[in-house]
Amino acid sequence: MPAIEQTTDASPIGKKTPRVDGPLKVSGKAMYATDFHFPGLLYAVPVEATIASGKIDKLDISAAEKMPGVRAIFHRGNIGKISRSTLGSGFEGIVDERRPPFEDDVIRYYGQYIALAVADTFEQAKAAADVVRATYTKDKYNVDPDLKPDDEPDVVETSFAPTKRLQSERGDPDKAFASAPVKLDQTYVTPTETHNPIELQATTAMWDGDKLTIYEESQAIFNLRGVLAQMFGLPKENVRVVTKFVGSGFGSKLWPWTHCPLACAAARQLGKPVKVVLSRRMMFQSAGHRPRTQQRVRLGVAPDGKLVSLQHDYVNHQ
Repeated sequence: MPAIEQTTDASPIGKKTPRVDGPLKVSGKAMYATDFHFPGLLYAVPVEATIASGKIDKLDISAAEKMPGVRAIFHRGNIGKISRSTLGSGFEGIVDERRPPFEDDVIRYYGQYIALAVADTFEQAKAAADVVRATYTKDKYNVDPDLKPDDEPDVVETSFAPTKRLQSERGDPDKAFASAPVKLDQTYVTPTETHNPIELQATTAMWDGDKLTIYEESQAIFNLRGVLAQMFGLPKENVRVVTKFVGSGFGSKLWPWTHCPLACAAARQLGKPVKVVLSRRMMFQSAGHRPRTQQRVRLGVAPDGKLVSLQHDYVNHQ
Protein backbone atom coordinates (compact mmCIF):
# COMPACT_ATOMS: atom_id res chain seq x y z
CA MET A 1 0.00 0.00 0.00
CA PRO A 2 1.50 3.36 -0.96
CA ALA A 3 2.26 5.80 1.84
CA ILE A 4 -0.33 8.50 2.45
CA GLU A 5 1.15 11.92 1.89
CA GLN A 6 0.56 14.53 4.55
CA THR A 7 -0.60 17.85 3.17
CA THR A 8 -1.07 21.18 4.85
CA ASP A 9 -4.78 20.95 4.00
CA ALA A 10 -5.09 17.97 6.37
CA SER A 11 -3.69 19.88 9.36
CA PRO A 12 -6.23 20.98 11.99
CA ILE A 13 -4.05 23.94 12.99
CA GLY A 14 -5.71 27.25 12.28
CA LYS A 15 -9.01 25.65 11.42
CA LYS A 16 -12.26 25.16 13.27
CA THR A 17 -12.37 21.66 14.71
CA PRO A 18 -15.87 20.78 15.90
CA ARG A 19 -16.11 18.65 19.01
CA VAL A 20 -18.06 15.47 18.40
CA ASP A 21 -19.52 15.60 21.92
CA GLY A 22 -20.02 19.36 21.99
CA PRO A 23 -23.66 19.52 20.89
CA LEU A 24 -24.58 16.64 23.21
CA LYS A 25 -23.03 18.30 26.25
CA VAL A 26 -24.41 21.80 25.72
CA SER A 27 -27.90 20.45 24.96
CA GLY A 28 -27.97 18.21 28.05
CA LYS A 29 -28.24 15.02 26.01
CA ALA A 30 -24.85 13.63 27.09
CA MET A 31 -25.35 10.82 29.61
CA TYR A 32 -23.11 11.31 32.62
CA ALA A 33 -22.66 8.67 35.32
CA THR A 34 -25.51 10.10 37.41
CA ASP A 35 -27.98 10.06 34.51
CA PHE A 36 -28.42 6.29 34.38
CA HIS A 37 -31.38 4.79 36.22
CA PHE A 38 -32.24 1.13 36.77
CA PRO A 39 -35.12 -0.83 38.31
CA GLY A 40 -34.84 -1.01 42.08
CA LEU A 41 -32.14 1.68 42.19
CA LEU A 42 -31.18 2.79 45.71
CA TYR A 43 -29.38 5.96 46.72
CA ALA A 44 -26.45 6.27 49.10
CA VAL A 45 -24.98 9.25 50.94
CA PRO A 46 -21.66 9.02 52.81
CA VAL A 47 -21.28 10.17 56.41
CA GLU A 48 -18.14 12.25 56.89
CA ALA A 49 -15.78 12.59 59.83
CA THR A 50 -15.96 15.97 61.53
CA ILE A 51 -12.40 15.87 62.88
CA ALA A 52 -9.09 15.89 61.03
CA SER A 53 -7.17 13.33 63.07
CA GLY A 54 -8.08 10.81 65.73
CA LYS A 55 -10.18 7.70 66.24
CA ILE A 56 -13.86 6.79 66.30
CA ASP A 57 -14.94 5.78 69.81
CA LYS A 58 -18.61 5.19 69.05
CA LEU A 59 -20.88 5.33 66.02
CA ASP A 60 -24.58 5.81 66.78
CA ILE A 61 -26.77 4.72 63.85
CA SER A 62 -29.91 3.82 65.83
CA ALA A 63 -31.97 6.86 64.83
CA ALA A 64 -30.87 6.71 61.19
CA GLU A 65 -31.84 3.05 60.82
CA LYS A 66 -35.45 3.81 61.83
CA MET A 67 -36.02 6.60 59.33
CA PRO A 68 -38.43 6.18 56.38
CA GLY A 69 -37.06 4.46 53.30
CA VAL A 70 -33.74 3.52 54.86
CA ARG A 71 -32.41 0.15 53.69
CA ALA A 72 -29.13 0.10 55.60
CA ILE A 73 -26.53 2.16 57.41
CA PHE A 74 -23.20 0.62 56.47
CA HIS A 75 -20.08 0.96 58.58
CA ARG A 76 -16.97 -0.98 59.46
CA GLY A 77 -18.91 -3.78 61.12
CA ASN A 78 -21.30 -4.64 58.28
CA ILE A 79 -19.90 -3.39 54.95
CA GLY A 80 -18.32 -6.74 54.08
CA LYS A 81 -14.83 -7.44 52.84
CA ILE A 82 -13.06 -4.83 50.72
CA SER A 83 -9.43 -5.74 50.06
CA ARG A 84 -6.46 -3.49 49.49
CA SER A 85 -5.29 -3.22 45.90
CA THR A 86 -1.63 -3.32 44.92
CA LEU A 87 0.32 -1.34 42.37
CA GLY A 88 1.09 -3.29 39.20
CA SER A 89 3.31 -2.71 36.21
CA GLY A 90 2.77 0.27 33.96
CA PHE A 91 -0.39 2.13 34.84
CA GLU A 92 -2.14 -0.69 36.68
CA GLY A 93 -3.52 -0.53 40.18
CA ILE A 94 -3.11 3.23 40.64
CA VAL A 95 -5.17 4.64 43.48
CA ASP A 96 -4.58 7.64 45.72
CA GLU A 97 -5.91 6.19 48.96
CA ARG A 98 -4.73 2.60 49.22
CA ARG A 99 -6.59 1.99 52.48
CA PRO A 100 -10.10 0.68 51.72
CA PRO A 101 -13.01 2.62 53.24
CA PHE A 102 -14.02 1.56 56.77
CA GLU A 103 -10.88 -0.55 57.17
CA ASP A 104 -10.33 0.72 60.71
CA ASP A 105 -11.53 3.40 63.14
CA VAL A 106 -8.62 5.78 62.53
CA ILE A 107 -9.50 9.23 61.16
CA ARG A 108 -6.79 10.53 58.85
CA TYR A 109 -8.44 13.63 57.38
CA TYR A 110 -11.51 15.82 57.73
CA GLY A 111 -14.36 14.50 55.64
CA GLN A 112 -13.16 10.88 55.65
CA TYR A 113 -16.13 8.55 55.20
CA ILE A 114 -17.15 6.71 58.37
CA ALA A 115 -20.57 5.37 57.34
CA LEU A 116 -22.91 5.12 54.35
CA ALA A 117 -26.68 5.64 54.46
CA VAL A 118 -28.66 3.80 51.77
CA ALA A 119 -32.34 4.49 51.13
CA ASP A 120 -35.08 4.40 48.50
CA THR A 121 -34.58 8.06 47.56
CA PHE A 122 -31.69 10.49 47.69
CA GLU A 123 -33.58 12.73 50.13
CA GLN A 124 -34.17 9.83 52.52
CA ALA A 125 -30.53 8.77 52.34
CA LYS A 126 -29.35 12.33 52.98
CA ALA A 127 -31.71 12.71 55.95
CA ALA A 128 -30.45 9.45 57.44
CA ALA A 129 -26.79 10.36 56.92
CA ASP A 130 -27.39 13.65 58.72
CA VAL A 131 -28.53 11.97 61.95
CA VAL A 132 -25.64 9.49 62.26
CA ARG A 133 -23.58 10.55 65.24
CA ALA A 134 -19.95 9.75 66.00
CA THR A 135 -17.85 10.41 69.09
CA TYR A 136 -14.10 10.66 68.70
CA THR A 137 -10.80 10.76 70.47
CA LYS A 138 -8.99 13.64 68.79
CA ASP A 139 -5.30 13.70 67.93
CA LYS A 140 -3.07 16.60 66.99
CA TYR A 141 -2.99 17.30 63.27
CA ASN A 142 -0.61 19.19 61.02
CA VAL A 143 -1.94 22.43 59.55
CA ASP A 144 1.44 24.14 59.19
CA PRO A 145 1.56 25.74 55.71
CA ASP A 146 5.36 25.54 55.78
CA LEU A 147 5.99 21.92 54.93
CA LYS A 148 8.99 20.54 56.74
CA PRO A 149 10.38 17.14 55.72
CA ASP A 150 11.39 14.53 58.25
CA ASP A 151 15.03 14.12 59.16
CA GLU A 152 15.21 10.83 57.30
CA PRO A 153 13.72 10.00 53.88
CA ASP A 154 10.39 8.27 54.33
CA VAL A 155 7.37 7.17 52.35
CA VAL A 156 3.99 7.50 54.08
CA GLU A 157 1.35 5.41 52.31
CA THR A 158 -1.92 7.23 53.03
CA SER A 159 -1.33 9.59 55.93
CA PHE A 160 -2.07 12.91 54.20
CA ALA A 161 1.02 14.24 55.99
CA PRO A 162 4.16 15.77 54.50
CA THR A 163 6.37 13.15 52.91
CA LYS A 164 9.95 13.08 51.68
CA ARG A 165 11.26 10.62 49.15
CA LEU A 166 14.86 10.20 47.99
CA GLN A 167 14.80 9.50 44.27
CA SER A 168 18.44 9.60 43.09
CA GLU A 169 21.85 10.96 43.90
CA ARG A 170 25.05 11.09 41.83
CA GLY A 171 28.47 12.51 42.56
CA ASP A 172 29.11 15.07 45.31
CA PRO A 173 26.70 17.93 44.60
CA ASP A 174 27.35 19.73 47.91
CA LYS A 175 31.08 20.00 47.28
CA ALA A 176 30.56 21.10 43.67
CA PHE A 177 27.98 23.68 44.74
CA ALA A 178 30.24 25.11 47.44
CA SER A 179 33.07 25.67 44.94
CA ALA A 180 30.89 26.98 42.07
CA PRO A 181 31.61 30.61 41.04
CA VAL A 182 27.90 31.30 40.44
CA LYS A 183 25.17 29.95 42.72
CA LEU A 184 21.39 29.88 42.76
CA ASP A 185 19.54 28.69 45.85
CA GLN A 186 15.81 29.30 45.73
CA THR A 187 12.67 27.68 47.16
CA TYR A 188 9.53 27.68 45.04
CA VAL A 189 6.01 26.95 46.28
CA THR A 190 2.92 25.76 44.41
CA PRO A 191 -0.39 26.16 46.27
CA THR A 192 -3.08 23.59 46.85
CA GLU A 193 -5.56 23.39 43.98
CA THR A 194 -8.92 21.66 44.30
CA HIS A 195 -10.42 19.75 41.40
CA ASN A 196 -14.01 20.82 40.85
CA PRO A 197 -15.18 19.78 37.38
CA ILE A 198 -18.69 20.26 36.02
CA GLU A 199 -19.60 16.62 36.56
CA LEU A 200 -19.58 15.58 40.21
CA GLN A 201 -17.82 12.40 41.22
CA ALA A 202 -20.38 9.59 41.17
CA THR A 203 -20.74 5.81 40.97
CA THR A 204 -23.70 3.60 40.13
CA ALA A 205 -22.90 -0.03 40.92
CA MET A 206 -24.78 -3.28 40.35
CA TRP A 207 -24.04 -6.98 40.58
CA ASP A 208 -25.16 -9.96 38.54
CA GLY A 209 -23.88 -12.92 40.52
CA ASP A 210 -20.11 -12.47 40.66
CA LYS A 211 -20.08 -9.89 37.86
CA LEU A 212 -19.82 -6.21 38.74
CA THR A 213 -20.91 -3.34 36.49
CA ILE A 214 -20.36 0.28 37.40
CA TYR A 215 -21.25 3.54 35.70
CA GLU A 216 -18.48 6.00 36.47
CA GLU A 217 -17.05 9.21 35.01
CA SER A 218 -13.61 7.64 34.66
CA GLN A 219 -10.61 9.04 32.80
CA ALA A 220 -8.90 5.62 33.04
CA ILE A 221 -11.41 2.79 32.77
CA PHE A 222 -8.84 -0.02 32.59
CA ASN A 223 -7.08 1.12 35.74
CA LEU A 224 -10.45 1.42 37.48
CA ARG A 225 -11.42 -2.08 36.37
CA GLY A 226 -8.15 -3.51 37.70
CA VAL A 227 -8.40 -1.79 41.07
CA LEU A 228 -11.99 -2.93 41.66
CA ALA A 229 -11.14 -6.47 40.57
CA GLN A 230 -8.51 -6.60 43.31
CA MET A 231 -10.68 -4.95 45.94
CA PHE A 232 -13.54 -7.41 45.43
CA GLY A 233 -11.55 -10.53 44.53
CA LEU A 234 -12.78 -10.76 40.95
CA PRO A 235 -11.11 -11.59 37.64
CA LYS A 236 -10.83 -8.49 35.49
CA GLU A 237 -13.25 -9.87 32.92
CA ASN A 238 -15.95 -9.86 35.63
CA VAL A 239 -15.71 -6.09 36.08
CA ARG A 240 -17.37 -3.82 33.53
CA VAL A 241 -16.84 -0.05 33.64
CA VAL A 242 -19.20 2.12 31.61
CA THR A 243 -18.16 5.72 30.91
CA LYS A 244 -20.15 7.47 28.20
CA PHE A 245 -18.89 11.00 28.83
CA VAL A 246 -16.64 12.77 31.34
CA GLY A 247 -17.71 16.22 32.42
CA SER A 248 -14.05 17.23 32.80
CA GLY A 249 -11.75 15.84 35.43
CA PHE A 250 -8.35 17.60 35.51
CA GLY A 251 -6.86 14.28 36.59
CA SER A 252 -9.24 13.82 39.52
CA LYS A 253 -11.01 10.97 37.70
CA LEU A 254 -7.95 8.90 36.86
CA TRP A 255 -8.57 6.42 39.69
CA PRO A 256 -11.39 5.47 42.06
CA TRP A 257 -12.00 7.42 45.25
CA THR A 258 -13.43 5.79 48.36
CA HIS A 259 -17.07 6.40 47.43
CA CYS A 260 -16.65 4.03 44.46
CA PRO A 261 -15.88 0.80 46.38
CA LEU A 262 -18.49 1.84 48.94
CA ALA A 263 -21.17 1.91 46.23
CA CYS A 264 -19.99 -1.49 44.99
CA ALA A 265 -19.97 -2.99 48.50
CA ALA A 266 -23.42 -1.61 49.32
CA ALA A 267 -24.86 -2.99 46.07
CA ARG A 268 -23.30 -6.37 46.87
CA GLN A 269 -24.83 -6.42 50.35
CA LEU A 270 -28.31 -5.33 49.28
CA GLY A 271 -28.54 -7.11 45.93
CA LYS A 272 -29.74 -3.96 44.20
CA PRO A 273 -28.17 -1.14 42.14
CA VAL A 274 -26.75 1.62 44.34
CA LYS A 275 -25.90 5.15 43.28
CA VAL A 276 -23.55 7.48 45.16
CA VAL A 277 -23.19 11.10 44.07
CA LEU A 278 -20.82 13.37 45.96
CA SER A 279 -22.04 16.81 46.90
CA ARG A 280 -20.12 19.85 45.71
CA ARG A 281 -18.89 20.33 49.28
CA MET A 282 -17.58 16.76 49.46
CA MET A 283 -15.57 17.38 46.30
CA PHE A 284 -13.29 19.65 48.32
CA GLN A 285 -12.45 16.93 50.84
CA SER A 286 -12.61 13.39 49.51
CA ALA A 287 -12.01 13.41 45.76
CA GLY A 288 -8.42 14.54 45.53
CA HIS A 289 -6.58 17.75 44.87
CA ARG A 290 -3.26 19.02 43.61
CA PRO A 291 -1.20 19.20 46.78
CA ARG A 292 0.85 22.10 48.05
CA THR A 293 4.53 21.60 47.25
CA GLN A 294 7.79 23.24 48.23
CA GLN A 295 10.78 22.75 45.96
CA ARG A 296 14.28 23.93 46.75
CA VAL A 297 16.51 24.23 43.69
CA ARG A 298 20.28 24.73 44.05
CA LEU A 299 22.37 25.31 40.94
CA GLY A 300 26.13 25.70 40.76
CA VAL A 301 27.35 27.20 37.49
CA ALA A 302 30.77 27.82 35.93
CA PRO A 303 31.49 31.17 34.17
CA ASP A 304 30.97 29.54 30.76
CA GLY A 305 27.43 28.53 31.76
CA LYS A 306 28.19 24.88 32.43
CA LEU A 307 26.26 23.32 35.30
CA VAL A 308 28.57 21.79 37.87
CA SER A 309 25.97 21.05 40.54
CA LEU A 310 22.22 20.46 40.45
CA GLN A 311 20.16 19.71 43.55
CA HIS A 312 16.38 19.54 43.72
CA ASP A 313 14.75 18.82 47.09
CA TYR A 314 10.97 18.73 47.35
CA VAL A 315 8.29 18.21 49.94
CA ASN A 316 4.84 17.17 48.85
CA HIS A 317 1.84 17.60 51.15
CA GLN A 318 -0.50 14.73 50.37
